Amino acid sequence: MARNHRFGPFGAIAALACAGVLSWSVPAASQTLDVPQPWIKYAQLVGRQFQGWLEQDNDSTKQLHRYIDERLQNADAYALPPTIAIRAWIGADGTVTKVEFDSLGDESADASLRKLLTGHALPERPPADMLQPLHVRVGVVPNPQAQGS
Repeated sequence: MARNHRFGPFGAIAALACAGVLSWSVPAASQTLDVPQPWIKYAQLVGRQFQGWLEQDNDSTKQLHRYIDERLQNADAYALPPTIAIRAWIGADGTVTKVEFDSLGDESADASLRKLLTGHALPERPPADMLQPLHVRVGVVPNPQAQGS
């Protein structure tokens, strides 16, 4: 059986909200009920950019995807797909300065995820009045299109 060289038989990560590899539920600032539209648009931009960074073909993404593949392959059939809640701080210049998330259960995978998401400039600066950290929820689900590929 041929494997998808980037994501293994489960595809490691598939989209829920965005087409692509990552799934997003992106509350721009869940601290308030009335989230300003510019914050929502910016959160969507950040989600798409995080998705792009997590789809890159480099050692860090390969290591993270291998870990996620293994985790999905060894998961109980009835287990809910894992979700990673990421808190991201973005500098005034649009650079992701810091991310925090609960451990994935593997120091190396944690380091890979942190490396992939920090220190990079986003295509736009954040709205000046946007509350931080920005909350991004990444759902990790099997990619049915990668099954058996």
